[in-house]
Amino acid sequence: MAHPTQTDCMYPELFTIPFLDMPVKSYGAMLTLGFLTGVWLCMRRAEHVKADPDIVLNVGFVSLLCGVGGGRLFFVIHYWETSFATQENPLLAALNMTSGGLEYYGGLICAAIGTVTYLALKRVSVRMYLDILFPGAAWGLAFGRIGCLLNGCCWGGICVAPNGQATVPWGITFPYGSPAEVRQWENRQTTLPAELIVSVPGGTPQPYLLPRTLIDMPPEERAGTLAEARQLERDIKEAKALGVEEKKIVAMEKELEETARKYKREAGRLGALVKQTRFPSRNDTERPITVSELGDLAHQHRSVPVHPAQVYAVINAFLLSWLLLEIANHRKRHGVVFGTMIMIYPITRILLEYVRVDNPHDSAGLTISQAVSVAMFLFGVAYMIYIYKSPVRSPKAVPFVPPPLESDDAEAT
Repeated sequence: MAHPTQTDCMYPELFTIPFLDMPVKSYGAMLTLGFLTGVWLCMRRAEHVKADPDIVLNVGFVSLLCGVGGGRLFFVIHYWETSFATQENPLLAALNMTSGGLEYYGGLICAAIGTVTYLALKRVSVRMYLDILFPGAAWGLAFGRIGCLLNGCCWGGICVAPNGQATVPWGITFPYGSPAEVRQWENRQTTLPAELIVSVPGGTPQPYLLPRTLIDMPPEERAGTLAEARQLERDIKEAKALGVEEKKIVAMEKELEETARKYKREAGRLGALVKQTRFPSRNDTERPITVSELGDLAHQHRSVPVHPAQVYAVINAFLLSWLLLEIANHRKRHGVVFGTMIMIYPITRILLEYVRVDNPHDSAGLTISQAVSVAMFLFGVAYMIYIYKSPVRSPKAVPFVPPPLESDDAEAT
């Protein structure tokens, strides 16, 4: 039975900052790298065509704020019923950016609106600056898709035929607990041992996979809150024996109450892990399975090989960025670079959505991204008609003249 190469490319965290013990998320790091290099690329392009690089820099930060906000807003609206409405505090969950969840089209549309608004307020050529900015936007998109690959989201469909033969030689797999593997298990496309499947009495809600975060949690973290509560109990008992003033004892008792509540919340979360350790060990059936053995068992299971849809998207974005730069270098009409972007990208996105399987087809038989792509393509057609009916050069596209340096002013006087 031939299978594609099983490459582990999921690294949600790149590294931990020393001394601060703060993890650096791969997706955020790639977004930052794409933003910085994309802005640099646009500023170099602005200098080449005698535009104001400071305006490009300012637009970069405007688009960053609008893009992140819009991407999050579209994601929350799209998945409100399934991911947020059932939360204890839906609004807080929607604002919690650390949980992940951005939609590119939401970010692109809101960033474009913010950019056009800023350029209009500055009374500069919108057409010319959009042409300068969007090769960099496609460049930044490529880094964002690298972040998707490292994060394990936006995965592709299974690339193994029913007979077990590989349909492509470059398929990739994702580890236990990854979104791709969880979705495959939910769709009955893969099987997992009972020790990793948490069943709920009564059948509601449905069984679910033991979260990998619980399996990989350090033992001291699992027992940390309980140990803290027991230490507080000892401290209170000792304080009372030593005759410490009542105010301090009351403060310690309030801290103990809060710690107890925290432990109760964590105990509910850790209950699934405790429940699964009641299975007999596969190494010695006379004793229950340990957490480390559950971890070893989880690491033996991976997703069925899938198309590297993220890699396809990276290649698409880099090629699109190169094409837009080539058009920018040879164009004779302002606005055609941006118009090309909003006509070509929707076509490639529609095709990529057929490879990806993470988005539901809940918009007239299409994914939400495909539906938006259709609308964007039609807008692109209308925009290009407008561009070719407009003057070849934007009337506001005047060469930028840098202000004289203070030293030059001094010499002139």
